Amino acid sequence: MVMINGVGQASPTRIGQVKDETVKPLASPAPVESTGRAPIAAPSLVAALAEAGPPVNSEKIAAIRQAIASGQYPIDAKAIAAKMIALDLPGTSK
Repeated sequence: MVMINGVGQASPTRIGQVKDETVKPLASPAPVESTGRAPIAAPSLVAALAEAGPPVNSEKIAAIRQAIASGQYPIDAKAIAAKMIALDLPGTSK
């Protein structure tokens, strides 16, 4: 009797095919020593930058505050509106 559906003694099985193939063991990788910590690059530089804060032009800030207080600071409503629209609609800036 011929079996064509893959069931029975004559059909090859995946397990049988794997058993027949020669399997070579993989070489184990070299051991790696774990310290449990990641290296930190220049902690003193990071701390110094965090302490300093962002760069600030104190002279420019003082001049703007003085101009606002004296009523001499020019306000360009069209420029402000254009910038606000450009923020909301990318690709519309001039």
